Amino acid sequence: MKRLVILQIIGCLLFIVFVGVLCLLGIFSPLTAIIAYIILGLGNIVNARNMLMKPIEHLSTHDKLTGVYNRIKLESKIPEYERLSDYAIIFFDVNNLKKANDIHGHHAGDKILTAAADQLRFWHKYGYLYRIGGDEFIVVITNMPETRLDSIVHEWYSTLTPLNTEYNDDFVCSLSYGIEYKTVSSSASFKTVMENADAKMYEMKKEIKGTPSKS
Repeated sequence: MKRLVILQIIGCLLFIVFVGVLCLLGIFSPLTAIIAYIILGLGNIVNARNMLMKPIEHLSTHDKLTGVYNRIKLESKIPEYERLSDYAIIFFDVNNLKKANDIHGHHAGDKILTAAADQLRFWHKYGYLYRIGGDEFIVVITNMPETRLDSIVHEWYSTLTPLNTEYNDDFVCSLSYGIEYKTVSSSASFKTVMENADAKMYEMKKEIKGTPSKS
């Protein structure tokens, strides 16, 4: 609201300056003043609309809990990804979130999801991060060789800490991931590439579940 008031003040000042210039040039008339006022008014209306719509657009494309892009944003980007000849999808999932929810409640689960998103924001510098539902996130990365991306993923993953460190649990909430590459020689759809990344993530998840819990 404060920004709208400032916008109106600026518009009024511009109108006064414009009328003053017309008077100095000797071409002032009521008609030119009215036209100038209408033009400035229309400009203010457009700017006000943009200012009011921006928060609404942000809410429609961002996940409310974590602040990252949501599935709606992903759906709007898929046609763009389908036109690319090569890209990578990393599919992430939070391990043991259900246990945390059952033991500590959904408020604790939300905190763990927020912590997961904080760890995943690392990928903002390489691609787009989306929360696609529940405890699932994906990152879409373009124009990066497989060997380099694999190296970055492994190095990043080795630095992560458990997401439930503030709780005295005998299990670890952590991230599992799977990577699938769409190459020039492949005709796979975006949906297929994402499903393959999901399947690889699930394999990692099963391996983690097969390891002993922390003491």
